[in-house]
Amino acid sequence: MNRLFSLILMAIPMLLCSCGIQIQLHTLEPSQVNLQRGSSLRVVSVHGNYASAHLEDALYARLAPENFYTLGGEDSILYIERAHVHQERYLTHTCQDMEHCHCSESVETTLHVTVQLERRGNILYRRTLSDTSYSDYVDYDDVAAEIVRDLVPRTVRYSVRIKPQEDNTLLEQAAQACRLGDWATGRALAESSLQTFPNDPEAYYLLGIIERNNRNYPASNQYFLKAAGIAPSARYSEAIRDNTLMQAKENLAISQLGG
Repeated sequence: MNRLFSLILMAIPMLLCSCGIQIQLHTLEPSQVNLQRGSSLRVVSVHGNYASAHLEDALYARLAPENFYTLGGEDSILYIERAHVHQERYLTHTCQDMEHCHCSESVETTLHVTVQLERRGNILYRRTLSDTSYSDYVDYDDVAAEIVRDLVPRTVRYSVRIKPQEDNTLLEQAAQACRLGDWATGRALAESSLQTFPNDPEAYYLLGIIERNNRNYPASNQYFLKAAGIAPSARYSEAIRDNTLMQAKENLAISQLGG
């Protein structure tokens, strides 16, 4: 048993190495409506029922801390066209025999919502969504958060994996440094690793990721091209495509934020 446990412990680092080292990054996503910071926005409940009123409160509570819109005014109006709560109750009978039966009740609550954003009579955004919980509780905040994510520029976190060649310990250390946020050390170690492993495409890929983190997209693309030249892979060509999309989105988000 002890030997088996030791083998398992030995296998864990090998498994982690084969999976690569995950590095967290972030990018700016623009809102789905091209409005500038400071635009006035008012939420209006078309029918004014109980669910609409609660959703309206939840939307304002989510929009206020974002400090992107000036709440109130008539510049843009977010109409709550539909907010309806539907509940289903289910009875379940469980019997071991004729004398031992148990009856239990479960509840399924679904909030159906349709919202539409208009600016000076033009429809900029429309969405229908549903949220289901298995209780009596309706989570208006979750629905409001999903709508606000569409209407406000935001920071999105994502991750990439670095998969060094076997025994390329310098590149492993470089990736670990970047994972911890020490990008300067990561760059120095990645460049040093190329002296011993000049044909490891992951070293160039990591350098491309470092430049992406610096928002230096032309330099990032050059490193990805070097990686693809050593080992043609959709992973490296897609990284170049992602840079193009990411830069365009970030520029739009910065414009919306007034930067």
